[in-house]
Amino acid sequence: MNNTFGTFTIKKSDNKLPKYQQLINSLLQDIEMGELKPGERLPSINEASEECYLSRDTVERAYTELHKMGVITSIFRKGYFISESTFQTKTKILFLVGKITDSTKSIFDAFCDTLGKNVSVDIFTYQYKAQQFQEIMSQQLGNYHYYVVMPHLIEEDDENLKCLKKIPSDRLIILDHSFSNLSLTFASIVSKPISQIKKVFNTQLNLFNKYHSFNLVLTEEDYFDADLINGCSKFCESISMNFQVLDGLDEDEMRLGEIYFTLADVDLAKAIHYADKNGFEVGKDIGLIGYNDSCFKELLVGGISVISSQPNQMGRMAAEMIQENSKENVELDLQFIQRNSL
Repeated sequence: MNNTFGTFTIKKSDNKLPKYQQLINSLLQDIEMGELKPGERLPSINEASEECYLSRDTVERAYTELHKMGVITSIFRKGYFISESTFQTKTKILFLVGKITDSTKSIFDAFCDTLGKNVSVDIFTYQYKAQQFQEIMSQQLGNYHYYVVMPHLIEEDDENLKCLKKIPSDRLIILDHSFSNLSLTFASIVSKPISQIKKVFNTQLNLFNKYHSFNLVLTEEDYFDADLINGCSKFCESISMNFQVLDGLDEDEMRLGEIYFTLADVDLAKAIHYADKNGFEVGKDIGLIGYNDSCFKELLVGGISVISSQPNQMGRMAAEMIQENSKENVELDLQFIQRNSL
Protein backbone atom coordinates (compact mmCIF):
# COMPACT_ATOMS: atom_id res chain seq x y z
CA MET A 1 0.00 0.00 0.00
CA ASN A 2 1.26 3.45 -0.93
CA ASN A 3 2.16 5.21 2.29
CA THR A 4 1.16 8.65 0.98
CA PHE A 5 -0.36 9.82 4.25
CA GLY A 6 2.17 8.24 6.56
CA THR A 7 3.04 11.58 8.12
CA PHE A 8 -0.56 12.78 8.33
CA THR A 9 -0.90 12.25 12.08
CA ILE A 10 2.36 14.12 12.64
CA LYS A 11 1.48 17.06 10.42
CA LYS A 12 -1.99 17.83 11.68
CA SER A 13 -1.52 20.56 14.24
CA ASP A 14 -4.96 22.19 14.41
CA ASN A 15 -7.33 19.64 15.88
CA LYS A 16 -10.17 22.17 15.67
CA LEU A 17 -10.30 21.67 11.91
CA PRO A 18 -12.62 18.99 10.49
CA LYS A 19 -10.73 15.76 9.80
CA TYR A 20 -11.42 15.91 6.05
CA GLN A 21 -9.92 19.42 5.93
CA GLN A 22 -6.84 18.27 7.82
CA LEU A 23 -6.39 15.53 5.24
CA ILE A 24 -6.77 18.05 2.37
CA ASN A 25 -4.22 20.38 3.92
CA SER A 26 -1.74 17.55 4.47
CA LEU A 27 -1.92 16.47 0.83
CA LEU A 28 -1.66 20.05 -0.47
CA GLN A 29 1.42 20.59 1.66
CA ASP A 30 3.02 17.41 0.35
CA ILE A 31 2.41 18.57 -3.23
CA GLU A 32 3.85 22.02 -2.57
CA MET A 33 6.94 20.50 -0.91
CA GLY A 34 7.45 18.14 -3.84
CA GLU A 35 6.79 15.00 -1.80
CA LEU A 36 3.98 14.08 -4.19
CA LYS A 37 4.50 14.28 -7.96
CA PRO A 38 2.07 14.69 -10.87
CA GLY A 39 0.70 11.31 -11.94
CA GLU A 40 1.46 9.65 -8.60
CA ARG A 41 -1.25 7.26 -7.42
CA LEU A 42 -3.02 7.96 -4.14
CA PRO A 43 -4.26 5.26 -1.77
CA SER A 44 -7.80 4.10 -2.39
CA ILE A 45 -10.50 5.38 -0.06
CA ASN A 46 -10.31 2.16 1.95
CA GLU A 47 -6.51 2.26 2.07
CA ALA A 48 -6.43 5.92 3.13
CA SER A 49 -9.11 5.25 5.73
CA GLU A 50 -7.01 2.46 7.26
CA GLU A 51 -3.74 4.38 6.97
CA CYS A 52 -5.05 7.59 8.56
CA TYR A 53 -7.48 6.03 11.05
CA LEU A 54 -10.35 7.95 9.49
CA SER A 55 -13.82 6.92 8.37
CA ARG A 56 -14.44 6.19 4.69
CA ASP A 57 -16.88 9.13 4.54
CA THR A 58 -14.17 11.51 5.77
CA VAL A 59 -11.65 10.34 3.19
CA GLU A 60 -14.27 10.37 0.42
CA ARG A 61 -15.22 13.95 1.26
CA ALA A 62 -11.56 15.03 1.21
CA TYR A 63 -11.00 13.37 -2.16
CA THR A 64 -14.18 14.96 -3.54
CA GLU A 65 -13.04 18.45 -2.50
CA LEU A 66 -9.55 17.87 -3.93
CA HIS A 67 -11.13 16.69 -7.19
CA LYS A 68 -13.21 19.89 -7.36
CA MET A 69 -10.04 21.93 -6.88
CA GLY A 70 -8.39 20.09 -9.76
CA VAL A 71 -5.66 18.75 -7.50
CA ILE A 72 -6.45 15.08 -8.08
CA THR A 73 -8.14 13.12 -10.84
CA SER A 74 -9.83 9.72 -10.88
CA ILE A 75 -9.51 6.97 -13.46
CA PHE A 76 -12.19 4.29 -13.59
CA ARG A 77 -11.03 1.05 -11.94
CA LYS A 78 -7.53 2.44 -11.47
CA GLY A 79 -7.97 4.89 -8.62
CA TYR A 80 -7.00 8.44 -7.71
CA PHE A 81 -3.93 10.26 -9.02
CA ILE A 82 -2.23 13.61 -8.52
CA SER A 83 -3.37 15.67 -11.49
CA GLU A 84 -0.77 16.12 -14.22
CA SER A 85 -1.83 19.77 -14.36
CA THR A 86 -1.46 20.33 -10.61
CA PHE A 87 1.70 22.38 -10.94
CA GLN A 88 0.22 24.36 -13.81
CA THR A 89 -2.95 25.04 -11.85
CA LYS A 90 -2.93 28.53 -10.41
CA THR A 91 -2.83 29.02 -6.67
CA LYS A 92 -6.36 29.95 -5.63
CA ILE A 93 -6.85 32.75 -3.13
CA LEU A 94 -10.04 34.01 -1.54
CA PHE A 95 -9.99 37.75 -0.76
CA LEU A 96 -12.83 38.70 1.60
CA VAL A 97 -13.85 42.32 2.28
CA GLY A 98 -16.89 44.06 3.75
CA LYS A 99 -17.44 46.19 0.66
CA ILE A 100 -15.36 47.26 -2.31
CA THR A 101 -14.32 50.80 -1.38
CA ASP A 102 -11.51 53.03 -2.60
CA SER A 103 -9.21 51.68 0.13
CA THR A 104 -10.04 47.99 -0.27
CA LYS A 105 -9.68 48.31 -4.06
CA SER A 106 -6.21 49.81 -3.62
CA ILE A 107 -5.21 46.93 -1.33
CA PHE A 108 -6.68 44.33 -3.69
CA ASP A 109 -5.07 45.81 -6.82
CA ALA A 110 -1.62 46.00 -5.19
CA PHE A 111 -2.06 42.43 -3.90
CA CYS A 112 -2.90 41.07 -7.36
CA ASP A 113 -0.22 43.11 -9.15
CA THR A 114 2.46 41.76 -6.80
CA LEU A 115 1.41 38.13 -7.20
CA GLY A 116 1.25 38.36 -10.98
CA LYS A 117 -0.47 35.94 -13.33
CA ASN A 118 0.34 32.67 -11.59
CA VAL A 119 -2.51 32.99 -9.11
CA SER A 120 -6.27 33.18 -9.24
CA VAL A 121 -7.81 35.64 -6.76
CA ASP A 122 -11.56 35.75 -6.14
CA ILE A 123 -12.96 38.69 -4.19
CA PHE A 124 -16.06 38.26 -2.01
CA THR A 125 -18.01 40.89 -0.06
CA TYR A 126 -20.05 40.26 3.07
CA GLN A 127 -21.66 43.76 3.27
CA TYR A 128 -20.45 44.20 6.88
CA LYS A 129 -22.96 41.54 7.98
CA ALA A 130 -21.76 38.80 10.31
CA GLN A 131 -24.18 36.21 8.92
CA GLN A 132 -22.91 36.70 5.37
CA PHE A 133 -19.33 36.60 6.67
CA GLN A 134 -19.99 33.24 8.34
CA GLU A 135 -21.80 31.82 5.30
CA ILE A 136 -19.03 32.73 2.88
CA MET A 137 -16.32 31.36 5.16
CA SER A 138 -18.20 28.10 5.70
CA GLN A 139 -19.13 27.60 2.04
CA GLN A 140 -15.64 28.34 0.72
CA LEU A 141 -13.65 26.39 3.30
CA GLY A 142 -11.35 24.01 1.44
CA ASN A 143 -11.92 25.64 -1.96
CA TYR A 144 -8.83 27.85 -1.82
CA HIS A 145 -5.17 27.54 -0.99
CA TYR A 146 -5.07 30.84 0.92
CA TYR A 147 -7.59 33.13 2.60
CA VAL A 148 -7.01 36.89 2.89
CA VAL A 149 -9.64 38.41 5.16
CA MET A 150 -10.48 42.02 6.09
CA PRO A 151 -12.97 41.47 8.96
CA HIS A 152 -14.27 45.02 9.27
CA LEU A 153 -17.20 45.41 11.69
CA ILE A 154 -16.97 41.72 12.59
CA GLU A 155 -17.26 41.21 16.34
CA GLU A 156 -15.02 38.84 18.28
CA ASP A 157 -17.87 36.49 19.14
CA ASP A 158 -17.64 32.71 19.20
CA GLU A 159 -19.24 32.12 15.78
CA ASN A 160 -17.01 34.56 13.90
CA LEU A 161 -13.85 33.32 15.60
CA LYS A 162 -14.91 29.73 14.93
CA CYS A 163 -15.03 30.46 11.19
CA LEU A 164 -11.52 31.88 11.19
CA LYS A 165 -10.08 29.10 13.34
CA LYS A 166 -11.19 26.50 10.78
CA ILE A 167 -8.67 27.90 8.32
CA PRO A 168 -5.14 26.52 8.80
CA SER A 169 -3.04 29.24 10.39
CA ASP A 170 -0.46 29.09 7.59
CA ARG A 171 -3.24 29.72 5.03
CA LEU A 172 -4.79 32.78 6.67
CA ILE A 173 -3.80 36.45 6.42
CA ILE A 174 -5.86 39.06 8.26
CA LEU A 175 -5.67 42.65 7.03
CA ASP A 176 -6.49 46.03 8.56
CA HIS A 177 -8.05 44.62 11.73
CA SER A 178 -6.92 42.70 14.79
CA PHE A 179 -8.57 40.14 17.04
CA SER A 180 -7.29 40.03 20.61
CA ASN A 181 -8.97 36.66 21.21
CA LEU A 182 -7.49 34.97 18.16
CA SER A 183 -4.09 33.41 18.66
CA LEU A 184 -1.44 35.19 16.58
CA THR A 185 -0.30 32.06 14.80
CA PHE A 186 -1.48 33.49 11.47
CA ALA A 187 -0.07 36.36 9.41
CA SER A 188 -1.54 39.84 9.80
CA ILE A 189 -0.98 43.38 8.60
CA VAL A 190 -2.71 46.26 10.36
CA SER A 191 -2.41 50.02 10.44
CA LYS A 192 -1.33 51.42 13.76
CA PRO A 193 -4.28 52.74 15.78
CA ILE A 194 -5.91 55.61 13.93
CA SER A 195 -5.99 57.45 17.25
CA GLN A 196 -2.32 58.16 16.52
CA ILE A 197 -3.57 60.65 13.98
CA LYS A 198 -3.08 63.32 16.66
CA LYS A 199 0.66 62.58 16.65
CA VAL A 200 0.75 62.81 12.86
CA PHE A 201 -1.11 66.12 12.75
CA ASN A 202 1.09 67.56 15.50
CA THR A 203 4.05 67.40 13.12
CA GLN A 204 2.21 69.79 10.77
CA LEU A 205 0.84 72.39 13.17
CA ASN A 206 1.90 75.31 10.97
CA LEU A 207 -0.56 74.11 8.32
CA PHE A 208 -3.51 74.21 10.72
CA ASN A 209 -2.93 77.66 12.22
CA LYS A 210 -4.79 79.55 9.48
CA TYR A 211 -8.06 77.68 10.12
CA HIS A 212 -10.47 77.82 13.04
CA SER A 213 -12.59 74.67 12.56
CA PHE A 214 -12.04 71.03 11.60
CA ASN A 215 -14.76 68.92 9.92
CA LEU A 216 -14.47 65.13 9.71
CA VAL A 217 -16.68 64.03 6.80
CA LEU A 218 -17.93 60.46 7.17
CA THR A 219 -20.26 58.33 5.10
CA GLU A 220 -22.39 55.35 6.05
CA GLU A 221 -21.35 53.60 2.85
CA ASP A 222 -17.70 53.09 3.83
CA TYR A 223 -16.06 51.42 6.81
CA PHE A 224 -14.02 53.61 9.12
CA ASP A 225 -12.21 53.00 12.38
CA ALA A 226 -14.27 54.51 15.20
CA ASP A 227 -11.05 55.68 16.85
CA LEU A 228 -10.66 58.11 13.98
CA ILE A 229 -13.26 60.40 15.56
CA ASN A 230 -11.51 60.35 18.93
CA GLY A 231 -8.12 60.96 17.34
CA CYS A 232 -9.30 63.99 15.39
CA SER A 233 -11.27 65.32 18.37
CA LYS A 234 -8.29 65.09 20.72
CA PHE A 235 -6.04 66.84 18.23
CA CYS A 236 -8.50 69.72 17.81
CA GLU A 237 -8.94 70.00 21.56
CA SER A 238 -5.17 70.21 22.03
CA ILE A 239 -4.91 73.24 19.70
CA SER A 240 -8.26 74.83 20.68
CA MET A 241 -9.81 74.24 17.25
CA ASN A 242 -13.54 73.66 16.77
CA PHE A 243 -14.38 70.10 15.76
CA GLN A 244 -17.46 68.43 14.32
CA VAL A 245 -18.41 65.27 12.46
CA LEU A 246 -20.44 65.60 9.26
CA ASP A 247 -22.55 62.84 7.74
CA GLY A 248 -21.64 63.48 4.13
CA LEU A 249 -21.12 66.99 2.80
CA ASP A 250 -23.74 69.53 1.71
CA GLU A 251 -23.01 72.84 0.00
CA ASP A 252 -24.27 74.95 2.91
CA GLU A 253 -21.70 73.24 5.17
CA MET A 254 -18.80 74.67 3.16
CA ARG A 255 -17.55 77.69 5.13
CA LEU A 256 -14.57 80.03 5.07
CA GLY A 257 -11.67 79.22 7.38
CA GLU A 258 -12.52 75.54 7.93
CA ILE A 259 -10.77 72.23 7.20
CA TYR A 260 -12.62 69.27 5.64
CA PHE A 261 -11.13 65.80 6.14
CA THR A 262 -13.04 63.50 3.75
CA LEU A 263 -12.80 59.72 3.93
CA ALA A 264 -14.68 59.05 0.67
CA ASP A 265 -13.44 60.37 -2.67
CA VAL A 266 -16.99 61.31 -3.64
CA ASP A 267 -17.10 63.74 -0.70
CA LEU A 268 -13.69 65.11 -1.66
CA ALA A 269 -15.01 65.83 -5.15
CA LYS A 270 -18.05 67.57 -3.64
CA ALA A 271 -15.82 69.71 -1.42
CA ILE A 272 -13.78 70.88 -4.41
CA HIS A 273 -16.96 71.61 -6.37
CA TYR A 274 -18.60 73.55 -3.53
CA ALA A 275 -15.43 75.54 -2.90
CA ASP A 276 -15.31 76.56 -6.54
CA LYS A 277 -18.99 77.59 -6.53
CA ASN A 278 -18.42 79.76 -3.46
CA GLY A 279 -15.24 81.31 -4.78
CA PHE A 280 -13.08 79.78 -2.01
CA GLU A 281 -9.42 79.12 -2.75
CA VAL A 282 -8.41 75.64 -1.58
CA GLY A 283 -5.37 75.79 0.67
CA LYS A 284 -6.03 79.38 1.65
CA ASP A 285 -9.74 80.00 2.32
CA ILE A 286 -10.52 76.37 3.16
CA GLY A 287 -8.34 73.32 3.82
CA LEU A 288 -8.87 69.85 2.35
CA ILE A 289 -7.45 66.52 3.52
CA GLY A 290 -8.16 63.24 1.73
CA TYR A 291 -7.86 59.69 3.01
CA ASN A 292 -5.34 57.45 1.22
CA ASP A 293 -3.56 58.62 -1.89
CA SER A 294 -4.23 58.14 -5.59
CA CYS A 295 -2.74 59.54 -8.79
CA PHE A 296 -5.51 62.09 -9.27
CA LYS A 297 -5.09 63.55 -5.77
CA GLU A 298 -1.66 64.79 -6.79
CA LEU A 299 -3.29 66.80 -9.59
CA LEU A 300 -6.52 68.21 -8.13
CA VAL A 301 -6.39 71.90 -7.09
CA GLY A 302 -2.61 71.84 -7.01
CA GLY A 303 -2.46 68.65 -4.95
CA ILE A 304 -4.58 67.20 -2.12
CA SER A 305 -2.91 66.58 1.25
CA VAL A 306 -3.69 63.07 2.48
CA ILE A 307 -3.53 60.84 5.51
CA SER A 308 -2.56 57.37 4.32
CA SER A 309 -2.91 53.99 5.99
CA GLN A 310 -0.62 52.72 3.21
CA PRO A 311 -3.13 50.43 1.45
CA ASN A 312 -0.79 49.75 -1.47
CA GLN A 313 1.95 48.67 0.91
CA MET A 314 -0.54 46.49 2.78
CA GLY A 315 -1.55 44.73 -0.43
CA ARG A 316 2.05 44.20 -1.54
CA MET A 317 3.12 42.84 1.83
CA ALA A 318 0.18 40.41 1.95
CA ALA A 319 1.18 39.04 -1.45
CA GLU A 320 4.83 38.72 -0.38
CA MET A 321 3.77 36.80 2.72
CA ILE A 322 2.15 34.21 0.47
CA GLN A 323 5.13 34.10 -1.88
CA GLU A 324 7.58 33.68 1.01
CA ASN A 325 5.34 31.53 3.23
CA SER A 326 5.72 34.13 5.98
CA LYS A 327 3.61 34.41 9.14
CA GLU A 328 4.63 37.86 10.32
CA ASN A 329 2.42 40.26 12.29
CA VAL A 330 3.10 43.73 10.93
CA GLU A 331 1.94 47.22 11.93
CA LEU A 332 2.08 49.97 9.30
CA ASP A 333 2.54 53.61 10.27
CA LEU A 334 0.07 56.30 9.26
CA GLN A 335 1.58 58.71 6.77
CA PHE A 336 0.86 62.38 6.11
CA ILE A 337 1.51 63.59 2.57
CA GLN A 338 1.64 67.38 2.44
CA ARG A 339 0.35 69.18 -0.63
CA ASN A 340 -1.18 72.55 -1.46
CA SER A 341 -4.73 71.86 -0.25
CA LEU A 342 -3.91 72.56 3.40
